[in-house]
Amino acid sequence: MTQAPTRARVAGDRRAELIRVAYKVMARDGVHRVPLQQIATEAGVSKGLLIYHFQTKDGLVLAALEWVLEATEARIRDHLAESDDPAIAIAKVVEAVWVSPGANRDFFRFYLDGVEHQARSPEFDEFAEKARSIMNSFYREVIVAGVEAGALDVDDPTAAAIQMRAVIEGMFLQWLQTTDWRTNHKEYKEQCRRALLRVLGASD
Repeated sequence: MTQAPTRARVAGDRRAELIRVAYKVMARDGVHRVPLQQIATEAGVSKGLLIYHFQTKDGLVLAALEWVLEATEARIRDHLAESDDPAIAIAKVVEAVWVSPGANRDFFRFYLDGVEHQARSPEFDEFAEKARSIMNSFYREVIVAGVEAGALDVDDPTAAAIQMRAVIEGMFLQWLQTTDWRTNHKEYKEQCRRALLRVLGASD
């Protein structure tokens, strides 16, 4: 017999759906330009329900940032699980991050707005530290595995992880500024892969 969903599960599913809609709307129109009422309208709910779940707009932005962070980490780990060869781990990371022109454009526009929020709102300090710690630690894991396998030539994995993240985010920023971003996606993705290989001392 199928078990009826609990109230907590239903509430959790509703909250997750609201976060997904909010991410879509804010990525499209900009975090600062979108009022809660617009998000509520596009989600087909009342503004009061958003306030019930997230208290404030900043609370909703924070929830969406955490959702994006967790989804990104999970996608990278899934790609890495496809092969246990550390020598190709960098290419797998690039494949997981450079998804498609539309998805990457939505993500990075939202991400940039989120970074601006982090810089101005003290309540985002904890998230900023969490994001930095998760991504840098994860990249460090990839690098250490590559070094132990003899695929990467790195003296300081911690510093290299910071550089790895800087290359990825810097390449995204440059790509986002191109007018023909759909066509240029493949080229910048490849440039990102090659730049990471050089920074991490791997052979192409």
